[in-house]
Amino acid sequence: METESQSVFASRNIPVYCILVDHPLYYHKQLDETIPNLTVFCIDRQHISYMKRFYKGIPCHFLPLAGNFLMDGEERVPTDFIPYENREYEVGFIANYVHLPAIEEHFTSQTKEYIDFYHEILNYLRLHPSEPLDSAMEHFVRREIPEVTERELMACFAGMLFLDMYNRTYFRGETVRTLVDNGVRVHVFGKGWENLKVKHPENLILNGRQLDSAECVKIIRNTKIALNTMPWFKDGAHDRIFTAMLNKAVSLTDGSIYLKERFCDGKDLAFYELEHLDALPEQVLSMLGHPKKMKEIIEYSYERALKEDTWANRAERLREFL
Repeated sequence: METESQSVFASRNIPVYCILVDHPLYYHKQLDETIPNLTVFCIDRQHISYMKRFYKGIPCHFLPLAGNFLMDGEERVPTDFIPYENREYEVGFIANYVHLPAIEEHFTSQTKEYIDFYHEILNYLRLHPSEPLDSAMEHFVRREIPEVTERELMACFAGMLFLDMYNRTYFRGETVRTLVDNGVRVHVFGKGWENLKVKHPENLILNGRQLDSAECVKIIRNTKIALNTMPWFKDGAHDRIFTAMLNKAVSLTDGSIYLKERFCDGKDLAFYELEHLDALPEQVLSMLGHPKKMKEIIEYSYERALKEDTWANRAERLREFL
Protein backbone atom coordinates (compact mmCIF):
# COMPACT_ATOMS: atom_id res chain seq x y z
CA MET A 1 0.00 0.00 0.00
CA GLU A 2 1.16 3.53 -0.78
CA THR A 3 2.51 5.35 2.28
CA GLU A 4 1.46 8.89 3.18
CA SER A 5 4.94 10.18 2.37
CA GLN A 6 4.93 8.78 -1.14
CA SER A 7 3.21 10.25 -4.17
CA VAL A 8 1.40 7.98 -6.59
CA PHE A 9 4.28 8.57 -9.04
CA ALA A 10 6.95 7.51 -6.55
CA SER A 11 5.06 4.48 -5.27
CA ARG A 12 4.63 3.16 -8.82
CA ASN A 13 8.04 4.27 -10.11
CA ILE A 14 6.48 6.52 -12.76
CA PRO A 15 8.77 9.02 -14.54
CA VAL A 16 7.84 12.64 -13.83
CA TYR A 17 8.38 15.36 -16.46
CA CYS A 18 7.93 18.94 -15.35
CA ILE A 19 8.09 22.17 -17.37
CA LEU A 20 9.15 25.08 -15.15
CA VAL A 21 7.34 28.08 -16.59
CA ASP A 22 9.31 30.54 -14.46
CA HIS A 23 12.74 30.83 -12.82
CA PRO A 24 13.65 27.73 -10.76
CA LEU A 25 13.94 29.87 -7.62
CA TYR A 26 10.12 30.00 -7.67
CA TYR A 27 10.10 26.23 -7.14
CA HIS A 28 12.83 25.93 -4.53
CA LYS A 29 10.72 24.00 -2.02
CA GLN A 30 9.58 21.44 -4.58
CA LEU A 31 12.98 21.04 -6.23
CA ASP A 32 14.74 20.74 -2.89
CA GLU A 33 12.66 17.69 -2.04
CA THR A 34 13.60 14.28 -3.38
CA ILE A 35 11.25 13.49 -6.26
CA PRO A 36 12.17 10.14 -7.82
CA ASN A 37 12.43 9.93 -11.61
CA LEU A 38 12.04 13.69 -12.06
CA THR A 39 13.15 15.38 -15.30
CA VAL A 40 12.82 19.14 -15.59
CA PHE A 41 12.45 21.35 -18.67
CA CYS A 42 13.37 25.03 -18.45
CA ILE A 43 12.16 27.81 -20.72
CA ASP A 44 15.39 29.83 -20.42
CA ARG A 45 18.91 28.50 -20.97
CA GLN A 46 20.23 30.44 -17.96
CA HIS A 47 17.66 28.60 -15.85
CA ILE A 48 19.33 25.36 -16.91
CA SER A 49 22.67 26.65 -15.63
CA TYR A 50 20.96 27.51 -12.35
CA MET A 51 19.46 24.01 -12.11
CA LYS A 52 22.79 22.32 -12.83
CA ARG A 53 24.46 24.43 -10.18
CA PHE A 54 21.97 24.06 -7.33
CA TYR A 55 20.03 20.88 -8.14
CA LYS A 56 22.72 18.68 -9.60
CA GLY A 57 20.77 15.44 -9.28
CA ILE A 58 17.85 16.53 -11.46
CA PRO A 59 18.18 16.07 -15.25
CA CYS A 60 17.34 19.33 -16.98
CA HIS A 61 16.74 20.32 -20.61
CA PHE A 62 15.82 23.44 -22.58
CA LEU A 63 12.25 23.72 -23.87
CA PRO A 64 11.20 27.23 -24.95
CA LEU A 65 7.59 28.27 -24.69
CA ALA A 66 5.44 28.23 -27.83
CA GLY A 67 2.56 30.19 -29.32
CA ASN A 68 -1.18 29.66 -29.16
CA PHE A 69 -3.83 29.94 -31.84
CA LEU A 70 -7.52 29.17 -32.05
CA MET A 71 -8.35 25.97 -33.88
CA ASP A 72 -10.71 26.52 -36.81
CA GLY A 73 -13.14 23.59 -36.71
CA GLU A 74 -11.53 20.57 -38.29
CA GLU A 75 -8.89 22.84 -39.75
CA ARG A 76 -6.30 22.93 -36.99
CA VAL A 77 -4.69 26.09 -38.35
CA PRO A 78 -6.96 29.15 -38.61
CA THR A 79 -7.29 30.98 -41.92
CA ASP A 80 -9.83 33.73 -41.18
CA PHE A 81 -7.45 36.47 -40.04
CA ILE A 82 -8.62 40.06 -39.74
CA PRO A 83 -6.71 42.12 -42.34
CA TYR A 84 -3.98 44.28 -40.82
CA GLU A 85 -5.62 47.59 -41.77
CA ASN A 86 -8.94 46.55 -40.19
CA ARG A 87 -7.58 45.57 -36.79
CA GLU A 88 -9.09 47.45 -33.86
CA TYR A 89 -6.05 47.77 -31.59
CA GLU A 90 -2.97 49.51 -32.96
CA VAL A 91 -0.90 48.64 -29.87
CA GLY A 92 -2.12 45.98 -27.46
CA PHE A 93 -0.56 44.60 -24.30
CA ILE A 94 -1.92 41.58 -22.45
CA ALA A 95 -0.63 41.29 -18.89
CA ASN A 96 -1.67 42.09 -15.34
CA TYR A 97 -0.18 45.05 -13.52
CA VAL A 98 0.55 44.64 -9.82
CA HIS A 99 0.52 47.89 -7.86
CA LEU A 100 4.11 48.39 -6.68
CA PRO A 101 3.17 49.49 -3.12
CA ALA A 102 1.39 46.14 -2.73
CA ILE A 103 4.65 44.33 -3.56
CA GLU A 104 6.64 46.62 -1.27
CA GLU A 105 4.56 45.34 1.65
CA HIS A 106 6.69 42.19 1.47
CA PHE A 107 9.73 44.08 2.72
CA THR A 108 8.71 47.47 4.14
CA SER A 109 7.82 45.83 7.45
CA GLN A 110 11.45 44.74 7.89
CA THR A 111 14.35 46.71 9.32
CA LYS A 112 15.77 49.72 7.48
CA GLU A 113 18.92 47.74 6.77
CA TYR A 114 16.97 45.09 4.87
CA ILE A 115 14.80 47.66 3.08
CA ASP A 116 17.89 49.54 1.88
CA PHE A 117 19.46 46.24 0.79
CA TYR A 118 16.45 45.29 -1.33
CA HIS A 119 16.22 48.71 -2.93
CA GLU A 120 19.92 48.60 -3.74
CA ILE A 121 19.36 45.40 -5.74
CA LEU A 122 16.33 46.91 -7.51
CA ASN A 123 18.19 50.10 -8.36
CA TYR A 124 21.07 48.05 -9.75
CA LEU A 125 18.70 46.11 -12.01
CA ARG A 126 17.14 49.34 -13.28
CA LEU A 127 20.58 50.49 -14.36
CA HIS A 128 21.59 47.05 -15.70
CA PRO A 129 18.45 45.53 -17.24
CA SER A 130 20.44 42.87 -19.09
CA GLU A 131 21.60 41.34 -15.79
CA PRO A 132 19.92 38.07 -14.71
CA LEU A 133 18.04 38.38 -11.43
CA ASP A 134 19.90 35.62 -9.57
CA SER A 135 23.26 37.02 -10.69
CA ALA A 136 22.40 40.45 -9.30
CA MET A 137 21.10 39.01 -6.03
CA GLU A 138 24.18 36.85 -5.58
CA HIS A 139 26.48 39.84 -6.08
CA PHE A 140 24.86 41.74 -3.21
CA VAL A 141 24.44 38.73 -0.91
CA ARG A 142 28.12 37.81 -1.26
CA ARG A 143 29.10 41.39 -0.59
CA GLU A 144 27.31 41.19 2.75
CA ILE A 145 28.08 37.51 3.53
CA PRO A 146 31.25 36.44 1.69
CA GLU A 147 31.19 32.99 3.33
CA VAL A 148 27.61 32.16 2.27
CA THR A 149 27.21 28.51 1.23
CA GLU A 150 25.45 27.30 -1.90
CA ARG A 151 22.56 25.96 0.15
CA GLU A 152 22.21 29.24 2.05
CA LEU A 153 22.32 31.09 -1.25
CA MET A 154 19.44 29.01 -2.62
CA ALA A 155 17.37 29.85 0.44
CA CYS A 156 18.24 33.56 0.12
CA PHE A 157 17.10 33.61 -3.50
CA ALA A 158 13.80 31.90 -2.67
CA GLY A 159 13.25 34.35 0.18
CA MET A 160 13.62 37.33 -2.16
CA LEU A 161 11.08 36.27 -4.80
CA PHE A 162 9.18 39.52 -4.36
CA LEU A 163 12.13 41.38 -5.92
CA ASP A 164 11.49 39.57 -9.19
CA MET A 165 7.82 40.51 -9.18
CA TYR A 166 8.68 44.11 -8.29
CA ASN A 167 11.36 44.39 -10.97
CA ARG A 168 9.35 42.92 -13.83
CA THR A 169 6.30 45.00 -12.83
CA TYR A 170 8.39 48.17 -12.69
CA PHE A 171 9.65 47.71 -16.25
CA ARG A 172 6.22 46.63 -17.47
CA GLY A 173 4.78 49.87 -16.11
CA GLU A 174 7.65 52.04 -17.40
CA THR A 175 7.30 50.61 -20.90
CA VAL A 176 3.57 51.36 -21.10
CA ARG A 177 3.93 54.72 -19.35
CA THR A 178 6.64 55.85 -21.78
CA LEU A 179 4.37 55.11 -24.73
CA VAL A 180 1.15 56.65 -23.42
CA ASP A 181 2.87 59.80 -22.12
CA ASN A 182 4.41 60.34 -25.54
CA GLY A 183 1.28 60.17 -27.65
CA VAL A 184 0.88 56.43 -28.29
CA ARG A 185 -2.47 54.87 -27.42
CA VAL A 186 -2.00 51.50 -25.72
CA HIS A 187 -4.85 49.06 -25.11
CA VAL A 188 -4.02 47.12 -21.94
CA PHE A 189 -5.80 43.88 -21.13
CA GLY A 190 -5.47 42.54 -17.60
CA LYS A 191 -6.06 43.49 -14.00
CA GLY A 192 -4.56 46.40 -12.10
CA TRP A 193 -3.71 48.90 -14.86
CA GLU A 194 -5.89 51.57 -13.27
CA ASN A 195 -3.10 51.82 -10.66
CA LEU A 196 -0.48 52.93 -13.21
CA LYS A 197 -0.02 56.69 -12.84
CA VAL A 198 0.43 58.42 -16.21
CA LYS A 199 0.35 62.03 -17.43
CA HIS A 200 -1.96 61.23 -20.34
CA PRO A 201 -4.58 58.72 -19.13
CA GLU A 202 -6.55 59.29 -22.34
CA ASN A 203 -3.89 57.19 -24.11
CA LEU A 204 -4.14 54.28 -21.65
CA ILE A 205 -7.16 52.30 -22.78
CA LEU A 206 -8.22 50.04 -19.90
CA ASN A 207 -9.86 46.68 -20.52
CA GLY A 208 -9.25 45.40 -17.02
CA ARG A 209 -10.07 41.81 -16.13
CA GLN A 210 -8.44 38.41 -15.89
CA LEU A 211 -8.39 36.73 -19.30
CA ASP A 212 -8.21 33.10 -20.27
CA SER A 213 -5.91 31.87 -23.05
CA ALA A 214 -8.61 31.85 -25.73
CA GLU A 215 -9.59 35.45 -24.97
CA CYS A 216 -5.94 36.51 -25.18
CA VAL A 217 -5.62 34.97 -28.63
CA LYS A 218 -8.82 36.68 -29.84
CA ILE A 219 -7.40 40.05 -28.76
CA ILE A 220 -4.07 39.47 -30.49
CA ARG A 221 -5.93 38.47 -33.66
CA ASN A 222 -7.37 42.00 -33.63
CA THR A 223 -4.08 43.78 -32.82
CA LYS A 224 -1.49 45.34 -35.11
CA ILE A 225 1.44 45.58 -32.67
CA ALA A 226 1.50 43.09 -29.79
CA LEU A 227 3.65 44.65 -27.10
CA ASN A 228 5.65 42.39 -24.79
CA THR A 229 7.98 42.86 -21.84
CA MET A 230 9.97 39.78 -20.94
CA PRO A 231 9.52 38.39 -17.39
CA TRP A 232 13.28 38.78 -16.90
CA PHE A 233 14.08 35.74 -19.08
CA LYS A 234 17.48 36.84 -20.37
CA ASP A 235 18.14 33.71 -22.47
CA GLY A 236 14.66 32.48 -23.31
CA ALA A 237 11.33 33.61 -24.75
CA HIS A 238 7.74 34.26 -23.76
CA ASP A 239 4.65 32.72 -25.34
CA ARG A 240 3.27 36.24 -26.04
CA ILE A 241 5.93 36.58 -28.76
CA PHE A 242 5.08 33.36 -30.59
CA THR A 243 1.34 33.86 -30.11
CA ALA A 244 1.62 37.25 -31.82
CA MET A 245 3.51 35.71 -34.73
CA LEU A 246 0.97 32.90 -35.12
CA ASN A 247 -1.94 35.36 -35.16
CA LYS A 248 -0.46 37.80 -37.66
CA ALA A 249 0.41 40.64 -35.29
CA VAL A 250 3.85 42.22 -35.16
CA SER A 251 5.57 41.22 -31.93
CA LEU A 252 7.37 44.17 -30.30
CA THR A 253 9.51 42.95 -27.42
CA ASP A 254 12.64 43.56 -25.42
CA GLY A 255 15.28 41.03 -26.33
CA SER A 256 17.15 38.09 -24.89
CA ILE A 257 20.22 36.13 -25.95
CA TYR A 258 18.02 33.34 -27.30
CA LEU A 259 15.64 35.65 -29.17
CA LYS A 260 18.45 37.61 -30.81
CA GLU A 261 20.14 34.40 -31.90
CA ARG A 262 16.97 33.20 -33.60
CA PHE A 263 15.24 36.32 -34.90
CA CYS A 264 16.17 39.35 -36.95
CA ASP A 265 14.93 42.78 -35.92
CA GLY A 266 12.60 44.19 -38.57
CA LYS A 267 12.22 40.86 -40.33
CA ASP A 268 10.78 38.35 -37.84
CA LEU A 269 9.67 40.83 -35.18
CA ALA A 270 10.72 44.15 -33.65
CA PHE A 271 13.06 44.62 -30.70
CA TYR A 272 13.28 47.55 -28.32
CA GLU A 273 15.79 48.10 -25.52
CA LEU A 274 14.91 48.52 -21.85
CA GLU A 275 18.04 50.68 -21.57
CA HIS A 276 16.58 53.11 -24.12
CA LEU A 277 12.86 53.27 -23.49
CA ASP A 278 12.88 56.92 -24.53
CA ALA A 279 13.32 55.74 -28.14
CA LEU A 280 10.27 53.44 -28.00
CA PRO A 281 7.45 55.92 -28.84
CA GLU A 282 9.16 57.07 -32.03
CA GLN A 283 9.82 53.44 -32.96
CA VAL A 284 6.15 52.52 -32.54
CA LEU A 285 4.89 55.54 -34.47
CA SER A 286 7.32 54.73 -37.27
CA MET A 287 6.10 51.14 -37.40
CA LEU A 288 2.47 52.25 -37.60
CA GLY A 289 3.41 54.70 -40.34
CA HIS A 290 4.78 51.93 -42.57
CA PRO A 291 1.96 49.41 -43.00
CA LYS A 292 3.59 47.74 -46.01
CA LYS A 293 6.66 46.88 -43.94
CA MET A 294 4.48 45.69 -41.08
CA LYS A 295 2.60 43.32 -43.38
CA GLU A 296 5.90 41.90 -44.62
CA ILE A 297 6.99 41.18 -41.04
CA ILE A 298 3.60 39.62 -40.27
CA GLU A 299 3.66 37.20 -43.21
CA TYR A 300 7.28 36.18 -42.70
CA SER A 301 6.94 35.69 -38.94
CA TYR A 302 3.67 33.80 -39.31
CA GLU A 303 5.16 31.23 -41.68
CA ARG A 304 8.21 30.83 -39.48
CA ALA A 305 6.28 30.42 -36.23
CA LEU A 306 3.88 27.98 -37.85
CA LYS A 307 6.84 25.87 -38.86
CA GLU A 308 8.96 26.16 -35.71
CA ASP A 309 7.13 27.54 -32.67
CA THR A 310 3.80 25.80 -32.07
CA TRP A 311 3.07 23.51 -29.14
CA ALA A 312 3.07 20.67 -31.66
CA ASN A 313 6.74 21.48 -32.28
CA ARG A 314 7.43 21.36 -28.54
CA ALA A 315 5.51 18.07 -28.24
CA GLU A 316 7.90 16.55 -30.77
CA ARG A 317 10.77 17.63 -28.55
CA LEU A 318 9.10 16.05 -25.51
CA ARG A 319 8.59 12.79 -27.39
CA GLU A 320 12.36 12.31 -27.30
CA PHE A 321 12.05 11.79 -23.52
CA LEU A 322 8.73 9.97 -23.16
